[in-house]
Amino acid sequence: MWQRRSLREDQLRSDVRFTLPVLSTNKSLLSCNPQLGSNKVLTLGAESICTLAEDISRIPSATRSTTRHLSSRHTEVSQWQAQISGSIGQVDSEISALEQMKDTAECCLQEKQLYSLLMSDCVAILNSLSSAVHRQDRVLIELKKEEQLTNEIRELLQKQICFLIHKLSSLKQIHTQLLADFQDKSEAIKLTTKCITYNLNTPCSRLPAGQYKPNYVSYDKWLSHCKDLWLMADNLIKDSSSFRGNLRFNLVNLKNAQECQRRSTNDALRKKVNVLSKIQDTLIWERQRTRDEFSDLTKDIEKVVGQLRNCDSKLHQVTHRLDILNQRPRHELCLDQPYFSLTLEKHDLTKMAAGFRPILKRSQQDLELTRRRLMILEDNLAKNAYALEVERKCQNLHQSFLPVLDTIVVLANRPRLCSANNRALLTVKPGIVH
Repeated sequence: MWQRRSLREDQLRSDVRFTLPVLSTNKSLLSCNPQLGSNKVLTLGAESICTLAEDISRIPSATRSTTRHLSSRHTEVSQWQAQISGSIGQVDSEISALEQMKDTAECCLQEKQLYSLLMSDCVAILNSLSSAVHRQDRVLIELKKEEQLTNEIRELLQKQICFLIHKLSSLKQIHTQLLADFQDKSEAIKLTTKCITYNLNTPCSRLPAGQYKPNYVSYDKWLSHCKDLWLMADNLIKDSSSFRGNLRFNLVNLKNAQECQRRSTNDALRKKVNVLSKIQDTLIWERQRTRDEFSDLTKDIEKVVGQLRNCDSKLHQVTHRLDILNQRPRHELCLDQPYFSLTLEKHDLTKMAAGFRPILKRSQQDLELTRRRLMILEDNLAKNAYALEVERKCQNLHQSFLPVLDTIVVLANRPRLCSANNRALLTVKPGIVH
C-alpha cells in the first residue's frame, strides 16, 4: 500500500500544483441554510471531508516541494551572503590600503610644501645679488627649475589627494551598502530557517497590521540588485587598486625627478662656491702683492724725496757759497779754481735735482695707479666675499632640508592598524595639513 501511495505521490508531484481545497459549496450551504449549519455540524464536517477527499493526497507532495524551495532559497541567499561577506572584506582591506596611501601622499605633500618655501628663500637670497651677470648664473637657473618642479609636484599631489579622498568616500559608501545588504541577508536567512523549521504545534505569532506592510520585489530585481552591488564593489576595488598603483609609481618618479634636480642644483652650488673661493684666494693674494708694491713705491718715493731734498740743500749751500765768493772786490774776483769748482758742483747738483724730479713724479704716478688698483681690488674682494657668503648661505639652506629616504616604502609598508571596528574613529581623525 505504501509503495502504491508513493508512486502516486511521485506522479502527482510532477504534474500537479498545490491548490487550496474548494470549500465554496459548503460555505454556500451554511449561508443559505443557517439552521442546517447549527443543527448538523457533524454532517458539515463529513461533507467537507468528502469534498477534500480527491485533493488530500496532494498536500504532502506540495509540502515537500515548498520545503525544497525554501531550502534552495536558503542556499542561494547563503551563497550570496558569503560572496557579499568576501566583498566586504576586500573593500575593508582596500579602504585600509587607500588610507595608508593617503597618509603617504599627505606626508609627501607636506614635504613638498616645506621644500617649496625653502626654494623660495634660496631664490630670494640669490636675487639679493643685483648683478645682471649673476641673474644668468647656472645656480639661479637650477634653483628656479627646482622651485618650479617642486610647485608642480605640490599641485599634482593636491589633485591626486582629492581623487584619493573621493575614491575613499566611494569605497566607504559601498562598504555601508554591502554591510546593510549582508545584514538583510542574515535576517532573511534567519527567517527562512525559521520558516523551514516551523512546527504546526507552535503557537502562531502575528505582526501588528501597522508594522507588517510587505513591499515585494521580483526575483529578477533581487538577483539584479545582488549582482549590481557585487559588481559595483568589485569595480571600485579594481579602480582603487589601479589608482594606488599608479599613484605609487608617480610618487616614485616624482621623487626621483626632484632628487635628480636637487643634486643638479647642489652640484651647481658646490661648483660656484669653489670658483668663488678660488677667486677670493686670488684676490687676497693680489691685494697683498699690490699692498707690497704700494709699500715699495712709497719707500722709493721717500728715498727720492730725501735725495732730492739733500740735493736741493747742497745746491742751496753751493749757490750761497758761490754768491759769497762772487762778492770779492775788483781783481780778486777772478775765475780761479774755487770758482770753477763751486760752479761745476752747482751744475752737477742742478742736473741731479732735475733728474730726481721726473723720477719722483713717475713714482708718484705709479703710486697713485697702485693705490687705485688696490682700491679696485678691495672693492672686488668685498663684492666677491659677499657673493661667496650668499652662495654659502644658500648652499647651507639648500642642504638643511634633505628629503626622508624611502618615505613611500616606509609609510606604505606600515602595519595596518585599521579594522572594521575602529575605522569609524579613523574617519573622523583630521588629515595632515600640507
